[in-house]
Amino acid sequence: MSHLHDEELIAALRERFAEKRKAIDELRYLTEKLESTNRCLQESEALKGHFLSNIRNEINNPLAAIMGLAAQLRDGSCNGERVALNGRLIYDEACELDFQLENVFTAAGLEAGREAPEPAQIDVGGIIADVIETVEHRCCEKEIRVRNALASPLPFAADPRFLRIILRNLVANAVEFSPSKGVVTIDAVADESFLQVTVEDQGPGIDIADQETVFARFRQLDEGRCRNHRGLGLGLSICRALAELSGGNIGIESTPGAGSTFKLNLPRPTADVESLMPDENLFFAAEERF
Repeated sequence: MSHLHDEELIAALRERFAEKRKAIDELRYLTEKLESTNRCLQESEALKGHFLSNIRNEINNPLAAIMGLAAQLRDGSCNGERVALNGRLIYDEACELDFQLENVFTAAGLEAGREAPEPAQIDVGGIIADVIETVEHRCCEKEIRVRNALASPLPFAADPRFLRIILRNLVANAVEFSPSKGVVTIDAVADESFLQVTVEDQGPGIDIADQETVFARFRQLDEGRCRNHRGLGLGLSICRALAELSGGNIGIESTPGAGSTFKLNLPRPTADVESLMPDENLFFAAEERF
């Protein structure tokens, strides 16, 4: 009788030890999760801190330049060629400010879930030409040539604003990271189902281990006070988000030391493309499409 009692006691003790081990394992797991969450929060705060620091520079610098140049015009302290030069510089800085603010507002819209594609009949070549014009001042500074390999108009149905924002970021990045006197090449092809736009640069390239990191919000490979390149760390995350909202994707092919090629793929909308409203500046009239 005593023997049975001892076995029952041992069994009960083993059961309790098993329960304690399980509780300890669960507590260890929860502790690891909390530590991981805490690390993520700390990293997020650090990234936001970098972002706020960057945005202060990226917006304040062109704004300060615009105000200074405009003050010279207002005070009449320049004339002749200097007036024309100041006007061009003001325009260039305003374009840069517009670019940064557009990214900030688009990122805010994506965060709030307010962005949705509104496809229209567009000329992809026209949008590419517009985008190239927005980076002309930066190209002149670095003596970079942007080559538009699209030889003829290319009609397609897509959201013109989404496409313009994506290409503006891709081309601006290509120019920023290309060496002086380099070449950036933009090309596009389309069929009945898809549009593909490629932006190729001659920059330093991106290691395969970092190719996902560049699409992360607030993340830049070149961070800290001694950054060599401008930007807010928003552009590529916006590009991917807008591409995916449109049912497409964006990828990268790159080798360190051999430049990078970004490829944007957008599907043709499932709705009847002929019934879509045209973008007022980029629509092809029926007789002009072929």
